[in-house]
Amino acid sequence: MIDVTSDLFGDLLRLPDGLFTRQDAVRAGVRDRVIAAAVHRRLIVRVCRGVYTSPGPLSVDEQRHLVARAALRSYEDAVLVGAPAVAAHGIPLFEVPALPGDIARPIVREARTAQLRIRPLRHASVETDWGPATDLPTSLLQLTMDHGIPAGIASIDAALHTGATDTDALQAALGEIAAWPHSSRARCAIAWSDGRAESLGESVTRAILRGAGYRVDSQVRIADGDGVVVARVDMGIEGTHVLLEFDGKVKYTDGGPDALFREKKREDRIRSLGYVVIRVTWADLFHAERIVRAVRDALAAAA
Repeated sequence: MIDVTSDLFGDLLRLPDGLFTRQDAVRAGVRDRVIAAAVHRRLIVRVCRGVYTSPGPLSVDEQRHLVARAALRSYEDAVLVGAPAVAAHGIPLFEVPALPGDIARPIVREARTAQLRIRPLRHASVETDWGPATDLPTSLLQLTMDHGIPAGIASIDAALHTGATDTDALQAALGEIAAWPHSSRARCAIAWSDGRAESLGESVTRAILRGAGYRVDSQVRIADGDGVVVARVDMGIEGTHVLLEFDGKVKYTDGGPDALFREKKREDRIRSLGYVVIRVTWADLFHAERIVRAVRDALAAAA
């Protein structure tokens, strides 16, 4: 029987990011059969080809970061692309799975492993805290092509909101990938993007409504009969009195009952001015028909 203890990998697991490669282990005198036995006993886990870490629960974001760093450790010529590149630039993602991790290398055809999608390298890279990645506009468009318009809009809005990129840079990046498969998703996401959105939930709600044919305005200011602005709401259906507020960010969580009371008074004030307010929750984002139906019913009631 092979003698395997968790202490055997202690020094290796103290390497950056808690990752070590097969080459690191061999240099430390650990043979392949010992590594295999440790994986079998779950003393360590394989992140991607030839890269290992300690076992333990990870959030999706933590797993994405770990896989990205492991891929760069495994392939010295790799560059992060798509979703992990967007995350590497510090931009949040909406419901994008951690696997497969996306990288590019100087290869001719796309290849896959159990954990990675490896694409031909077509763009220059920039340095991020995670390592080399494609520039943010290109990364955002690749994300959109890979994971769809709502996910793309959510991250594009966030990048526009923080000033990390702008529409001109996105349009320039679009020109370089215009002939790629699913580039129409990227084109649509740019057209529907709005940097005024203040949360991923707002962005996805707007994407759902735009997809249903509604024109949506963000951060709508509500004024009373004297022209005094009494509230600002997340979004409204253009040309109507139908408004939507996204509750996923829970604006009043930290304020306790007083904040909840103020929010109710605020909404009562908006309704008294003839507006219909629809509350959208995070769960609703996964049932787009609920949001569309609520808007459709509100418009019918107001007609």
